[in-house]
Amino acid sequence: MQNFFVKTIVDEFKTYDLIAPEFKEVGENFMVTVYKARLSNITQRKSQKKVTVKVPEKVTVKVPEKVTTNQNKILKKIAGNSRITAKELAVVVGISERKIKENIGKLKEKRLLCRIGPDRGGHWEIIDRQRTK
Repeated sequence: MQNFFVKTIVDEFKTYDLIAPEFKEVGENFMVTVYKARLSNITQRKSQKKVTVKVPEKVTVKVPEKVTTNQNKILKKIAGNSRITAKELAVVVGISERKIKENIGKLKEKRLLCRIGPDRGGHWEIIDRQRTK
């Protein structure tokens, strides 16, 4: 059945005057090479760029977490004073105390910030120091 699909794809490329793609099995992966050149320009085939796409069985991409401007300000203020309160942050950052608490919650979810100790007497700890630079 696979050969039928490969043959169909190759035939379609020829129908549109395109160089047929190359199919290869590489370990447990499947690689397809597609050329930009047309068959009528076959003499230029060697000079044409080819696009090779390796499709792994499982694709995993680590996407960095985005930090808003206000969250970045919060992290910088906490880096300067780990015992700063939400009320003090609201004044310095320029947003409501409710929004400060909302942003702190998001920073905790992103594992960039954690609270050490109780609300009174505890302090903040920044987990990712690169964000405060």
